[in-house]
Amino acid sequence: MSQEDVEIVRRAIDANRSGPPDHTVEVAVALADPDFEFRSRLTSVEGATYRGHDGLRTYFEDMADAWQEWRIEVAEMTAVRPDAVLADVTFRATGKSGVDVELRSSAVWLLSGGRIVELHAYPSQREALEAAGLSE
Repeated sequence: MSQEDVEIVRRAIDANRSGPPDHTVEVAVALADPDFEFRSRLTSVEGATYRGHDGLRTYFEDMADAWQEWRIEVAEMTAVRPDAVLADVTFRATGKSGVDVELRSSAVWLLSGGRIVELHAYPSQREALEAAGLSE
């Protein structure tokens, strides 16, 4: 199941970019469990938590409010447990002000039954692995 989970996460990351809402938001919603929980580092200085499919839609609205365009590039993605995928990514965006931004982070994606149930982003891989109960 871990390779299938990695592919699900890859599809979700690919959907997390600026573009037509029907391709971005609804692709992500289809991959998420109805009780999905996501802690984002991108939508506010103090972070934000989004819950459920409506929360995921709100996340994309918040992203569109903050950024002219954005994309996430995967540096490394690995199944770290039977139910968890670790993704090291770089977020690249242009803010509404025209300023370019680059942010590296690591995220732990928890999956169950082929759906994403939790996504938590961290400033470093060490923090992400610790949160998943693993060490580097």
